[in-house]
Amino acid sequence: MANTISIMSNAIRNVVSKKRIRFVEKGFNLDLTYICDNIIAMGYPAPDAIEGFYRNRLEQVHKFFEANHADHYKIYNLCIERNYDSNKFHGRVAIYPFEDHSPPTIELMQRFCHDVGSWLKADPSNVVAIHCKAGKGRTGTMICAYLLHSKFMSTADKALAWYDAKRTKDRKGVTIPSQRRYVQYYSMLNSLSYETISLNVCEIRFAEPSCLHNLGTVECCISELRDPATDKVKAHQLETWKIDFQTTDRVDLSNSLLLVKGDVKLDVKLLQKSSKKALYCHLWINLFFVEHSADYEIDGTTVKYTVILNKNEIDGAHKDQEHKMFPEDFKVNQIY
Repeated sequence: MANTISIMSNAIRNVVSKKRIRFVEKGFNLDLTYICDNIIAMGYPAPDAIEGFYRNRLEQVHKFFEANHADHYKIYNLCIERNYDSNKFHGRVAIYPFEDHSPPTIELMQRFCHDVGSWLKADPSNVVAIHCKAGKGRTGTMICAYLLHSKFMSTADKALAWYDAKRTKDRKGVTIPSQRRYVQYYSMLNSLSYETISLNVCEIRFAEPSCLHNLGTVECCISELRDPATDKVKAHQLETWKIDFQTTDRVDLSNSLLLVKGDVKLDVKLLQKSSKKALYCHLWINLFFVEHSADYEIDGTTVKYTVILNKNEIDGAHKDQEHKMFPEDFKVNQIY
């Protein structure tokens, strides 16, 4: 009976893992992958028996590390939505929480990379295991940042490709555009010293106007990603506007003096109640990299930066490959 339950549980875990590569060796069957010899990506170690039926069971994860890396492993939990008793892993659990389907702040990436580097350098036998809930997007974002930080990879594209191939069967590891963009940002820190930048939002423009009429009215929201060292990294809403695409394709904020800083999020939500499918997309950018890499023009004494993101660079919209909800040439222009 116990063997039957174990077989059923492993079958369910295989389905839940989807295209993620599993560790099936030495009597273990875990949603866990060696990205490098000393860097492991894995799914959430569930302490609950029911969740453990279809995810990694915490007891099995503990058994795996004790058997293969006793006294030389450290766990990194990226989940903002859940936690477990760190004593199950001898207290060697570091928490760097940020929201699912979102990037971390640059500051959080830097703290994480320094922490991982310190642990790995302390002993050549040391390993790290990084997880979020599924152990894919958030996990990959942070692992790719460390691959760049440690000079194991020289470019963001190489780091992302390496992780995608190691973690998934279909090479779709980090797929959310904003998370991939933040890996690109981190790669630029090899030549730049990061600091928090504040800019005024001048205009949000959607192009091309002719392809937006069918979308009706949408709600746009600007948020900041705040990262106090003692708190969880969460988005904080600053301002909201409605746009009727029948009459305009933009929001002019040049007189509003809306000052934003650091990591900025733009949400776009469809307001038509009759719509069968909810239209929703969003994007994250960091203003430090806007100031250092975006196109700009000088208007009198003011420097204005323009960030243009195409459909495949916008979270949510990038999934609409058949252009059923978002037109093919959908894009967002932001002027700061």
